[in-house]
Amino acid sequence: MSVQRQVNFGTVAALAKGVMLFKPRSTSVGRLIRVKGKLHLRNKGSLVVGRNVSFRTLHTPSSIDVGRHAELTIGDNCFFNYGLDIGCVKSITIGSNTIIGPMVNIMDSNWHPVDMDSGNDSKAVVIEENVWIGRGAVVLPGVRIGRNSVIAAGSIVNKDIPDNVLAAGVPARIIRQLRIEDTWIRRDH
Repeated sequence: MSVQRQVNFGTVAALAKGVMLFKPRSTSVGRLIRVKGKLHLRNKGSLVVGRNVSFRTLHTPSSIDVGRHAELTIGDNCFFNYGLDIGCVKSITIGSNTIIGPMVNIMDSNWHPVDMDSGNDSKAVVIEENVWIGRGAVVLPGVRIGRNSVIAAGSIVNKDIPDNVLAAGVPARIIRQLRIEDTWIRRDH
């Protein structure tokens, strides 16, 4: 009986923390947003978070930074593991039912020019629905990751990844097609 009370208390605490953190800092936030652990959230733009979104940051804190005039949109039923780093200067969209593994970095800007002739251009990032991004992956500016695709751990995504594929490597490349029916949804456990 006491184990059941601990689980319920932990869930209630995570829900309360989610509301306290996201409600005042978001343009729109859905129901049942949960935060377990430390999450640094800075929003100077537009932050839209769907319902039933979970951040589990117990081992390593996570950070979400939405710059002035930038737009970060997170769909329903998404899961984010510890060590997440999202840097949004222009636009990042994360589709519903997406799973983001530990220590993942998603950015729509390089933050600094490479040399005198290059600018600091930001390019939108789109992660479609039902995507799984593995541990330590990096998603760079201007890419689209297609619906139902999987990005393997440690990969660096620097170009578009089509729907229904497993991509891996530095830089990420297609390893194989995935068999996924339209109604199948990937779960985080």
